[in-house]
This record gives sequence, C-alpha cells and structure tokens, in this order.
Amino acid sequence: MSGWLAAAGEHEIWLLTWLSAAMAALCLWQGFRHLGHGRAITDRPTSRIRSAAQGYVELEGRARMMAGAPIIAPLSGKRCVWYRYTLERKDRGSGDSSWQTIDAGTSTAIFEIEDETGRCVVDPEDAEVLPPIRLSWRGLYPQPGGPPRGRRSVWEVLLPAGPYRYTESRIPEGEWLFVSGQFAGIGGGDCSPEEETRDLLAAWKRDKTALLRRFDENKDGDIDLAEWEKARESARDEVFRRRGTAAHSVELNVLRKPRDGSRFLISALSQDHLARRHLWLGLAWLTGFLVAASLGGAVSARLWNG
Repeated sequence: MSGWLAAAGEHEIWLLTWLSAAMAALCLWQGFRHLGHGRAITDRPTSRIRSAAQGYVELEGRARMMAGAPIIAPLSGKRCVWYRYTLERKDRGSGDSSWQTIDAGTSTAIFEIEDETGRCVVDPEDAEVLPPIRLSWRGLYPQPGGPPRGRRSVWEVLLPAGPYRYTESRIPEGEWLFVSGQFAGIGGGDCSPEEETRDLLAAWKRDKTALLRRFDENKDGDIDLAEWEKARESARDEVFRRRGTAAHSVELNVLRKPRDGSRFLISALSQDHLARRHLWLGLAWLTGFLVAASLGGAVSARLWNG
C-alpha cells in the first residue's frame, strides 16, 4: 500500500481520499443506525394486544389467517400469511449470462397476530419483513409447480438444471412473530379517514363472498372498476358515519406503517436475536469506519506531504 501511495499521482490520491471519507461516513452512519435499532428493541416494552395503547408499539404473537380467501404463495402453492417471490430467467442463447427478472411480487394482504389477550390485524404494506422461510431453486418452466421435494443432491446444487430460477420467502400460519409499528383502531379516531377507509376495504376484501354479494351488481363473479369505486365510497361513508357517532366503538385494531417514518418491522426472529444481530452488525460497520478512516488518514498524509 505504501509503495502504491508513493507512486500514485495527485488525481488518484484525491480520488482515494474522497472515497475513503465517503466510506467512513457510510460505515459510521450504519454502525450507529444498527446500534440504535438494537437499543430500541431492548428498551421498549412489549405490549399485550388488549392493553396496547394507540401509537407506536411492539407486539409478539402467532400469525393467523383471517376469514375469507386464503393467502397462497405463487411459486410453491403453500398457504401462508405473507410471501415475497422472484422469477428469473437466464438466456444463454443470446449471449447474456446474467439473470433477468421476469416476474416478482410481495403480498400486501392483511393477516392477524394473536397473543393470549386478543388479536390484531397486521397490514404488511411497506413493512421490513424478516421471514422464517426462504427457498431458491431452478427449473425448466416459468411455473415451477411447487417447491423442490426433499433434500437436493450435491450434483443438483453444483449443477442446477433449467433456465429459470425461483426465489420465495414466506411466513407460514402459526409462526411466532415479533412486530413493531403504528397501532390504531378502525373507528378509534387515532388515524385519518383515508387510513380507516383503506383498512376497512382491506378487511372487506378478505371475505370475497360477502364483497361480491354487496357490490357485484352485474353478477359476473368479479369486482370491476366501477363496482370497486362504489365499494370505496361505501367504506368512506361507513367511516364518516362512525366518526359522527358520539360513542363509536373500535371494530378492529390494526398495526401498520407509522406515519412519521419510524421502523415498521415484521420478524420471525425473537427480540433477543434481533438485538444481538443489530449489535454485531453495528460493531462490524464501526470496524469498517475505523479501517476507512485509517486509510483516509494515510492517504491525506501522503497528499499533504507531497
């Protein structure tokens, strides 16, 4: 390194100085960010659903499917409460050996978390999710027809067959979860009418039979745009009707992304595991800061000494 610094020109020295400073700043920010997350998880008390206060809370409990149509992971065909998937293709014939994403998606369907005191609806849209299951496998067709059966052999791992790669993460029903986010009740007055309307529509969508019975005017077995707009207006009217009632009750509690940008987390890892993970990640990033700062100092000394 010292030999390269001695032979480097002024332009290379300046470039390395700025790169070292940027890397040190990034490492310092990430280090304190992870340490802050770990400290928050450790210090903030976990609430029980029945006694949880409106606002930012941490909850623990079992993931439960809501009534209505089940949530099915697209690639594996497995029932779950949440999924994320990616379908990729490698076309060697065109000379491009990189993976091209041809389909991807993340579940936004609501589900419930249950502890010994009650249940709470979880709206996973825009959440940071740490799922317990993540699978990746290869195949010959765009539709895999399910996950691989049994353990793969060494040859299947080293020489995977097929131009398609399937990656799927999911949370099965009954999984123990740690969640943190904005806790509010529909009808409780803690959220805006627009948020209440969205949550109420999400709850209605879980029972497709009842939704069709109410809003499928042409009886074609589907909700078109015009019918969906009427459902939205009906939900909005219901929200304002409740807000106009002096003693309106909370129909259900919802955990969602906080409006102030605070962390919205759905994790299959325990609080202790998460806290330790953030501690080690924070220390690793701070070690990177020391390395980058040392490199920047050596480069700066070479620059100022000519």
